[in-house]
Formats: sequence, structure tokens, C-alpha cells
Amino acid sequence: MATKQATTTVAPADEPVFDRYIWHEYPEYLFSFDNIASGIEGYASFTEDHVRYYRETGFLAINDFFTAPEIASALAGLMDLIDGKNPDVPSAVVQYEASTRDCLSASSLEARRDMVRKLQNYVDHEPRLRVIADHPRLREVVGRLLGTTEPELFQDQALLKPRGIGREKPWHQDHAFFNLPLGTPIIGCWIALDEARPENGCMHVKPGTHKEGPVVHFERRDWQICDEHLDLTRDVMVPLKPGGILFFNGLTHHGTPANRTAERRRALQLHYIPAGISRTSTEARMSIFGTEGKDVTC
Repeated sequence: MATKQATTTVAPADEPVFDRYIWHEYPEYLFSFDNIASGIEGYASFTEDHVRYYRETGFLAINDFFTAPEIASALAGLMDLIDGKNPDVPSAVVQYEASTRDCLSASSLEARRDMVRKLQNYVDHEPRLRVIADHPRLREVVGRLLGTTEPELFQDQALLKPRGIGREKPWHQDHAFFNLPLGTPIIGCWIALDEARPENGCMHVKPGTHKEGPVVHFERRDWQICDEHLDLTRDVMVPLKPGGILFFNGLTHHGTPANRTAERRRALQLHYIPAGISRTSTEARMSIFGTEGKDVTC
């Protein structure tokens, strides 16, 4: 971890960026806690059988993928970004929970760490996080799961579901957020920096949903699959220790419950695609994943 910062209050250099969605209560039955994915033990255990498993189910968890020093270094880099130690980093890299809007400016640096919801586009600003994104083990597994020798980093985020205030991320498909042609192989890599448990908002996935194509999304509690359109029988939760990783297909339905605990649940999320894939337009994406012109309601 980075050295603990002084608790004096500071004013932000720029206007802070807040999550566009606010905390909403949601039906607890939308997430099931009965089925647990255990994952495989370490990179050395990864085989072609697991490639086949990933392609069949749309996800794969590997425990102890990164070492404790690698995770500690990544966390230190993340905290330095949040603390504003790099003056060249734009404020939009850090996004705060909407519920902190009225108290953020009077909060200490230490307190602000537990108000951040997301960091975006950080690998170009923090070498310790670039090390994770370019890690040879990660690149090798991603390439085998994608079926390419040249995986391209398409997006980098850190998802920090803050203790006590981290809101739910409703069920969705990541492809619905990306201006990429339908059919593009997309793989998400969700890396636990803290222990991700059922109680503090570990990932939930629905195996096999990646084979069922795109689903219309709606602006409700988030950009999400309609609650009434969910198959609630296929929910598998994926708890991870620090250093564990979840690989999942860009069309796999997934989501995370709110964090109402006093525990931090911080994670890195990276998305890769085969190199050379062209981008498409927002209009083309929305014609597939949006509600415009579709006879569907939520």
C-alpha cells in the first residue's frame, strides 16, 4: 500500500467527476447466493480444457494469478492516482460515488479513497498499473481464450465499490457499452485487489448467456438489462482472494450487488480484443443494444 496520507482537508485541483447514477435500492432476489464458482488454482494449472470451459460457459476464474507484491504495487499506484500525486493526470480519470457529492470537498485525502467508484484510462498515467495490463501471463491467457496471438488492450478501469456506499451494478453485457462490431471477441479481466466476497459485492455471472446474443439494455438504475427480462436460475457468484482473476466474455450477463459492509472491494478491470478490429459508431451499437425502434418495454 502507499504511505498513509495526512488527514488535512484539501480542495480538488479540478472539478470532481461523479457517477451519473445514484444509489437505488433493488430487489434482493436479483442476485442469488447459492452457486459458487471455485476457480482453478494458479496460472500453472491453466490448460486447453479451461479454454474449452471458457468458451462453453463464458467465464473462467483463476485463483492466485498475480502475486502479493504485484497486487500491493498495483494498489499503491491506484492510491497515488486517487491522491492526485501525478499532476498530469486529468480529473476525469477518477470518478466518485454520486452519494458523496455534498461531502467530498470537505473530506480528507484518506476519506476520499473510500468515496471513489471508478478510475478510467489509467495505464497511460501509472506504470505500476501498466505492468498489470502488459503482464506476460495475462497476455498469454487472454490470447489463448480469444484465439489470437495479438490481444489489444481496449479499455482499462478500476472498480472500487466503496465500503458502505458502493452501489449495485445491475445485470448487463459489456459489449453494450463498447462501439465495436457485433461478433467482435471481447474478454473482460476482473482482478481482485481486496478479497471480493458475497457480502461486499463480488462478481456474479450467468453461464452460457454469451451464446444467446445481444440483449436490449435500458436506462434504469444504470445502463442495464431489464430486471423483468432476467433468467434468475443461472446466477453463479465468483468470490476471489486478492490476486485472483475472472475472465468473462463481452456478452456474458454479469453484475455485482451493493457493498453495505465495512470492507473495501477494489478491483481492476481490463478489456482486450484481437488487434486490428475496427470501431463502429454509437448509433450502430444502440441499434442493437438500445431501445430505439424496438418493440420492448421495461
